[in-house]
Amino acid sequence: MRLTVLGRSPASPNPGEACAGYLVEGGGSRVLVDIGPGVVAELLRRHHPDELDAVVVSHMHADHMLDLVTLRYVYPWRARPRHERLRVVMPPGSADQLLDLARGVGNARHFEDSFRLSEHDGSSSMTFGGLDMRPIETVHFIPCWGFRMEADGRRLAYTADTAPCGGLDDLADGADLLLSEATLRTLDEDAQPPEQRGHLLPAEAGETATRAGAKRLLLTHLPIDDGGEWARRDAAAAFEGSVEVAEPNRSYEV
Repeated sequence: MRLTVLGRSPASPNPGEACAGYLVEGGGSRVLVDIGPGVVAELLRRHHPDELDAVVVSHMHADHMLDLVTLRYVYPWRARPRHERLRVVMPPGSADQLLDLARGVGNARHFEDSFRLSEHDGSSSMTFGGLDMRPIETVHFIPCWGFRMEADGRRLAYTADTAPCGGLDDLADGADLLLSEATLRTLDEDAQPPEQRGHLLPAEAGETATRAGAKRLLLTHLPIDDGGEWARRDAAAAFEGSVEVAEPNRSYEV
């Protein structure tokens, strides 16, 4: 099982980097998880989108889904037969937002002529060949789901965006690799008062990894100024296992 980081930036992107986007390969399948601004250009360094089994979106914030617009432009301007369309799995209740986005770029059918669109149900596992992917709801400013992925006897957990919550511990349980957002330097940086948080401090990512018995921790979705050493140091103070900061275009064996 392999994870490739196509984008690690938070909503305010690091210079020259894409926002959230992660290529997961395992069980004979290849799935793109989240598709924020800049991700499609990074994907095309490696694969044509037709080489994907699916794109799966965690939530409807722009830094996790807006490059769906760009992805559509990879394809010719004609309707593809349904069996040839790329499978795109959206979060529950997102259909109206996606339609508004399509209308905003001038064509209500912007997505559906090239994609097989569906919504997951918020809890049931999805299967892509030998890759099992279970959504687990987290706590964010809008509905959001992380994913626990299993293939080839390995487990990868991706938090998406979240405040500390019970779902986060369930998500990370026994992960061989925990891919965790670590967006905040201080609680004052979150978009809402602390009681309405939507992101993690690196130390909280480390604490989660410790409680869940994760083997390794990979920090992402964070601002980079000193190479992310500030985040790695804070997380390592709470977690005795391996802690790294995600590097763009680097692959990690799970």
